[in-house]
Amino acid sequence: MSLRDRKKERTRRAIADAALRLFAERGFEAVTIADIAAAAEVGTRTLHRYYSSKDELLFAEDDEHRAELTRLLTERPAGEDPEATLAAVIGPMVAHFADRLDELRTRDALIAANPALQARDLAKRGAIEALLTVHLADQMGVDPAADVRPLLWAKVGMSCFFAGYEIWLRTGGELADHVTAARTALVTELGAAGRD
Repeated sequence: MSLRDRKKERTRRAIADAALRLFAERGFEAVTIADIAAAAEVGTRTLHRYYSSKDELLFAEDDEHRAELTRLLTERPAGEDPEATLAAVIGPMVAHFADRLDELRTRDALIAANPALQARDLAKRGAIEALLTVHLADQMGVDPAADVRPLLWAKVGMSCFFAGYEIWLRTGGELADHVTAARTALVTELGAAGRD
């Protein structure tokens, strides 16, 4: 990364950190773009070069996450088992979030308190599921509009991730352990239901 790129990344991070701090102190609605710019010691025009809107500050990594997910999926071998694919893409997601517990607790609380932000968060999750569904359907050689299996695998895989993630936000510990526990619990419950 060049010196110029490192400087841009520091500025982007300073703006996002200032925004999260102000949102936590005052509430999302009470904070203006001008407040954030002042706290980050940049002009509002500079802020808008990095973030198009206030809510973008809470979802700034969405495009990066989708790009990374797309990259990871394109690297998977043809015909791979859906469970192996999901494990391969969920691992890097866990690693990305694992050392950011306090920041993500704050972010989650802000989203939970604002219906518009909740809708944006659900849309983000839906976009991730859609990417996974299309890839898994291609791997299975089926039409995702007619065969439920790719969508089911995508939803179950992401549900295990987000269930573990939510427990991690509440209790701490290791994110990877909570995601693994969610998957294990699902397999155990399905096995128990099948025996009933």
